[in-house]
Amino acid sequence: MEGTFEDFLAALLAFESGWDRDRYNSGIIQDWQLDEWAGGGVETRFPQYTSWSQLTDAEWEAMAYQSMNSLGFVGFQFGEALLIDLGYYDDTVFYGNGAATNTWDGTWTGKNGVTSLEDFMTKEAQDVAIQEAFGYNLQVLETQLSGSGQSLSDFIGQTASYVQNGVTVTVELTLTGILAAAHLRGAWGTASLLQGGAVSTDEYGTSILQYIDQFGGYSSPSIAEMISFYEDRLTGDEGLGTPGETPGGTPGTGSPGGNGEAGVSETDANVVITWAWGQDEVVTGFDPAADTIFIDWIGAADLVVSETAQGVVFAVPSNSQTTTLEGVQLSELSSANFTILDATAAAEVLALVGDGSGVPDTPVTPDDPDEPETPDEPDDPGAPDEPDTPDEPDAPDTPVPPATPDSWNGTAGVSATTASVVITWAWGTNRSLADFDPETDTIFIDWFAPEAIEMTENGGNTVFTMASNNQTLTLEGVVPGDLSPGNFTIMSAATGQEILSQVGGSPAGPSGPDDPVDPDPADPVDPGTPDGPQMIMIMPGSPSRVIDSFNPATDMIHLEAGIIAERLEFADYPSTIADVSAGLTVRVLTPTGEIASETVLVGIDASDLTMNNFMVAEESALNEVATLLGQSVETPDTGGFDVVYDTDGSNPPVPSGASALGGVKWPADFGADDIVGFDPAADEIDFGNASVHGLILTMTPAGEPVIDNPWGPDMQILQGVQLSELSIENFGIVGNEHLRQDLGGILSWEANIGPRDSDTVYLRSHEYGVSEVIDGFDPATQKISFLYFGTRERLSVEDTPEGLVISSLPSGQSFVFTGVSKSDLIPGLVEFHHDQVMEDNLEAPFGFDQNDVTLVSRSALLTPDAPAGATTDGHQVRDGVGVVSEPAPPDTPDGPDQPVVPAAGDDDIVLQDGADTVLVTWDWGRKFAVKAFNPAEDSLNFSGLGGSDISISEAADGLQITVENNGGHSLLLEGVQAEDLSLANLTAAGWNTVVTDQGGVANQLENLGNTDLLS
Repeated sequence: MEGTFEDFLAALLAFESGWDRDRYNSGIIQDWQLDEWAGGGVETRFPQYTSWSQLTDAEWEAMAYQSMNSLGFVGFQFGEALLIDLGYYDDTVFYGNGAATNTWDGTWTGKNGVTSLEDFMTKEAQDVAIQEAFGYNLQVLETQLSGSGQSLSDFIGQTASYVQNGVTVTVELTLTGILAAAHLRGAWGTASLLQGGAVSTDEYGTSILQYIDQFGGYSSPSIAEMISFYEDRLTGDEGLGTPGETPGGTPGTGSPGGNGEAGVSETDANVVITWAWGQDEVVTGFDPAADTIFIDWIGAADLVVSETAQGVVFAVPSNSQTTTLEGVQLSELSSANFTILDATAAAEVLALVGDGSGVPDTPVTPDDPDEPETPDEPDDPGAPDEPDTPDEPDAPDTPVPPATPDSWNGTAGVSATTASVVITWAWGTNRSLADFDPETDTIFIDWFAPEAIEMTENGGNTVFTMASNNQTLTLEGVVPGDLSPGNFTIMSAATGQEILSQVGGSPAGPSGPDDPVDPDPADPVDPGTPDGPQMIMIMPGSPSRVIDSFNPATDMIHLEAGIIAERLEFADYPSTIADVSAGLTVRVLTPTGEIASETVLVGIDASDLTMNNFMVAEESALNEVATLLGQSVETPDTGGFDVVYDTDGSNPPVPSGASALGGVKWPADFGADDIVGFDPAADEIDFGNASVHGLILTMTPAGEPVIDNPWGPDMQILQGVQLSELSIENFGIVGNEHLRQDLGGILSWEANIGPRDSDTVYLRSHEYGVSEVIDGFDPATQKISFLYFGTRERLSVEDTPEGLVISSLPSGQSFVFTGVSKSDLIPGLVEFHHDQVMEDNLEAPFGFDQNDVTLVSRSALLTPDAPAGATTDGHQVRDGVGVVSEPAPPDTPDGPDQPVVPAAGDDDIVLQDGADTVLVTWDWGRKFAVKAFNPAEDSLNFSGLGGSDISISEAADGLQITVENNGGHSLLLEGVQAEDLSLANLTAAGWNTVVTDQGGVANQLENLGNTDLLS
């Protein structure tokens, strides 16, 4: 045994609340986190202390009960919904039922003497409540399992597996582990695990099986004793409402009660909706005037109720089940049809139904017409003769929404297998689509309740946010007004009403039937050939898909976190999708080995693909992919691979054509011999559409550029050339966005372009033979930056006796942070640019969430040219978790507020009276004059430019400053000569010493006759 039941409660409280002294003392939990959970620093609670470490054990335990996370869960992570079910609390809008967080603005019932949140945030209240919650969850579990002839005793002692930090962990199911799991994911999520193998996570990504493992094996009361503890404390105020109203029923009793007025039980209701994994039931002949519905212990978070053309649908997406009342409308139902055991589900269902007359209820007070209810419940109480027509928004420029209830599902007529974009439950994903075309593309929105998904406009983009699932999807460059019902199939009509009320009214999308087409895995249809490269994202919860337009030359398969070797299979033909042509099939398996989904690349064979076509998050899955392709992922014994020069003539490089610089193009090919005679002034390296996942740039110890294989020792060296001699023009047009970013980052580092903050360690991956030791690094104040990092693969972050070691292959370049461990790092003090984490998950080896690290801009770095119409990310910025914003420096009265930046085009700049600063930076091809520059007060800011980027000359009408290799970009300081300037006129970025460097700005002005500048 792991310990007593009291030990179990203490361990669960410490983990749930975050106030775990052992993890704090070891550095896993830090003061800034405790500050967040306490709602302020230690001095706000204990003025006599300067650190949380000074708390006594009693004070520490008291803080655990008062801890509140970002979603408003307190102590043992109690939320409003659970306390409503336990009879402590009442509210109508709460987390999971219309609110984004636990707001605690409802009414306390007084149970066990608790009349406020402050009363509840005590040991006395929560130790009783958590045991009541255990009994409640056990009763729900036993009730659900009994429906299939099972009980908890059938599962205790069995084993299951989950993945933690890329490692598969097998755990034994024990009673205390199940108690912890049910507290994390609810009894229903635990039942889904036991009956269907569904491994779910909480809002922060913690696996249900991690809880079973971590909290398993303690002694505990029996199942019957814990259920009795709950039942003995029932007050009649469980569920919504107040004493005196119809009380909620108790799970497992079979008694009527519950919410609703039907007064039926599971044994005598006409329709029973209970947990039934994978069941899709269609009920015909349901009579709303006489028949009844019993809804078992299914919470609002798991139940989605909608109206479709077929009828009213009750869906449990997490359990892959639906019940459809064929030919019935919500307005025909009333509370007299229902007995609903769970209060949160009752609040959801009874708010949607009518009074049984088939005519929508007339509200006493009109709702805001800008937020219509369901189409069968018009907001305008003055229009009872048109019950099926929703109100029109007041704003004259907002398009009229669809006119009939059925059209709230959209009119695209697509399914999850045929839509261009599928929005389904995918925990923690943040997707951004740059090529969505409202004229032709379609969106399938799975079973999301209205409160679970939100569509907004942000910066000219349409953003779908699933806050409770830590998930977003962004349509770049598309605003809601560009969309129409013709772009959508939305499974929930209530959700459709919220979304389609915001879109354009004229069908701009593809034509299709008004009624949504049910997904039919036996008849998949391809959505058409995409305009640009595809990234096929496959996650543990992804739906099955058929892709008949996969192009091995440009497209990629992303196998995301959680897809490990044991849950991945490849086949030549799908087994769960009928009537589809053969093609490479990527199978994702459940933890128990069943097929969870299949993605079919029609007409594609493994021999058509290379490692360029894959991005793989888990190392074990990477080995499976390499085996499929007949390739190997090699690892050197120590450090990086050996640098091997190859000019044996076995595979000589052959130029692919003329370069834009007047020389030749040399194809980047690490399988070919080295390139000898490359001319940096005239030649180009032709990267074509090579993927960053299959080819990268590195550098020999002698400084020569290397076209490198990230997966093995193959390399192609540009012999006799220094990487620092290359300009961005030597890379020509680079098709792959992520490769453009990494090439630009490496070249920027070598050219001394970009920030070099003194408090930041800038990691690189391109330097063979380089290992740096960083002594005295303070993880609480100093930063680690990946801004110049040149690969997306094979990053290692390890704790060693010497300290934290961050290294990468194939170069073996490493950074040793002495005296530092991984747990010391603060997510917000580790910096990446956007695509490194939001698309390629470089944060994963640190154990961080992609939403917690800091995003910095790479806009000041060099970037190779993109193909026509393509863009390069990296402008996005965001502070991460744990960052303390510094106050802005005070204004300098005598200085300019900001540099004067030239407007688009060749317009000249005319300076005004007072000190102005003219920004000299990359500005492709622009030529302009700066008029009225006054050396007595104005200045030039050379930003991040290096000395080799700047050429200064004198002309008859002024001083000419040219930015080299920038399309002829230049500016003329009219009427100014070199000798007119002093060091006071010359500035640059804080880290940049270009003004005083050898060959820099001052040297060039000296050469033009300003002999006093540096004297």
